[in-house]
Amino acid sequence: MTLATPPKTDLLWADIQAQGENMRRVIAHLYGPERERVRAAARALAPDRPTAFIGMGSAAYLCMPAEAYLAAHGRFASTLYAAEALYVRLPALAGANVVLNTRSGRTVELVKLAEALVDAGIPFVAITNEPESPVARLAAHVVWSNTRKDDLVSINVVTAMMATTLLLAAETLGQADALRPAFEALADGLADAVSRASQEVAALADRFEPVRPIYLLYRGAAQGAAFCGRLALEEIGRHPGVAFDVGDFRQGPIEVADDRFGAVVFVPEGALARLSLGLAGQLATAGGNILAVGSEANLAACPPGVCRFPVASSPAPLRPVLEVVPLQLLAYTLAARQGYTPGTVRFIAKVITSETEMAGL
Repeated sequence: MTLATPPKTDLLWADIQAQGENMRRVIAHLYGPERERVRAAARALAPDRPTAFIGMGSAAYLCMPAEAYLAAHGRFASTLYAAEALYVRLPALAGANVVLNTRSGRTVELVKLAEALVDAGIPFVAITNEPESPVARLAAHVVWSNTRKDDLVSINVVTAMMATTLLLAAETLGQADALRPAFEALADGLADAVSRASQEVAALADRFEPVRPIYLLYRGAAQGAAFCGRLALEEIGRHPGVAFDVGDFRQGPIEVADDRFGAVVFVPEGALARLSLGLAGQLATAGGNILAVGSEANLAACPPGVCRFPVASSPAPLRPVLEVVPLQLLAYTLAARQGYTPGTVRFIAKVITSETEMAGL
């Protein structure tokens, strides 16, 4: 089944469809005029210090693949929410490489944290789409993603800034040049994922529309796709989602599995693919609606009863850029089926500048 083509005035649909071409432009920018700033920011991240990636909402989630990538190469990294970093963890940041990720550079917690870091004498790198923003002006180094500015909720910002953060991590490890073909291939991979998800999403929505919440089960770098996908389901589709590490899910939450259960399982590499696919098969046997997302090779042994959504082959840390796409389209469709205009919001502003107020109230 194919989703009926939305009108040309559908801003969210246009943003989703633009991701392939946007990624092509962003990667050309990062390897071209922005490369020296990427290199300077990477040199500022000392190899003998842990790295703290800090953001709010999707700006935090999209750092998770870079966190896993650095960890796989012996560099400890963690992803923190800016509010937690500001009010609880600030003293510990003096011993870390600090990277603030913020689309606008004006989100209230990020601005306050940037000011507190400056006051404490803690330098930081800012990854942003607004290089003249308040956060960027306070940063020791700035990496400008130069992504398309989405009309409604963050779509291109998520996939492009996830790639930007991964490229900074690759530069830090001295792998940016070796991975350049893989980064450049993301554009075609995104375009293909968007095209296929657009064709298949009606059938996916048939499976998941009755399921509340939808579980998103991950290992490793796919944590970023799971959390960004969960946010898309909730922010766009107004449909609750729950993100869990696969191993953690097995330690009790698995008791929720029955014929009312539904999950997206992100399938990683090697032995971990066997473990994740094994869980997917068991959940399907228990009556659940299960979608497995991963590379074609990783999904080769997909159990009976499990729906598949393969994405283009890509190094494991980069694959979450592609894996989030079917969740974006699923969220879009769930919103439309409930009678909402996909991408419109009730309680959040384009830039969150208050820590207490709900927009629209």
